[in-house]
Amino acid sequence: IAQCLVGSEMCIRDRVYLITGGAGGIGSAVARVIAKNIANGILILHYNSNKNGAENLKKEIEKENKNIKVYTLQADLEIKEECEKLCDLILKKFGVVDVLVNNAGYVEDKELSERTYEDFEKTIKINLIANFYLSKVLGYKMFEQKFGKIVNISSTSGLILHSGSMNPTSIDYDASKAGVNALTKNFAQEFAPYVNVNAVAPGWVDTPLNYELPEYVRQSENEKILKNRWASPEEIAELVWYLISDKADFINGSILSLIHI
Repeated sequence: IAQCLVGSEMCIRDRVYLITGGAGGIGSAVARVIAKNIANGILILHYNSNKNGAENLKKEIEKENKNIKVYTLQADLEIKEECEKLCDLILKKFGVVDVLVNNAGYVEDKELSERTYEDFEKTIKINLIANFYLSKVLGYKMFEQKFGKIVNISSTSGLILHSGSMNPTSIDYDASKAGVNALTKNFAQEFAPYVNVNAVAPGWVDTPLNYELPEYVRQSENEKILKNRWASPEEIAELVWYLISDKADFINGSILSLIHI
């Protein structure tokens, strides 16, 4: 339940949660964990192409919890006008978003020598610029109401640990996630003390995004991980839930890295 000021009176309303890429592996897990932990609320599932996945998840959540209202909204976050339209639609209907999970992402591994300007631009637009725009527009609304939570889904690929942690075939992805980490720190400073802005930076997660990787790659990466396995989407989602819950109210401007090698 969220509180908001109307004139000099206080009103009580349901909290509004927005998950970008809400039909994807991590996004759908985050949606389910949020739905499991709240008694009521408004959950907005953004998607780009996976309409069926978003609609099926909406039905699933509303069936299990009659007090949660789920909305699905389509937008191609690569396109500036669609980012603007997404924010406009949400703010017109709800006035504010209380919790934003910037989860939508794009990756396409390709040899560096073959990567084009357009390839790099697409990744940066989806992974970084859209994240910036949504956090800026919705974050200032959070700041005005003196409450809000933003969690960015980053990656250990965005942490410049050592040269061995980088892979030139994903140079644009690595750069975009390093940028997300910088956004996290800057927005946390801009919106303090009212809005918590944090990031979760997982390593390998067992999502459809990685299903087509060759088995030898999976095995090679498993051998570097202390648990000898990849993280599940649900494990990432539980960490996201902790960050947006009242229990993590003091955590701000942090990048929680799931480094496991």
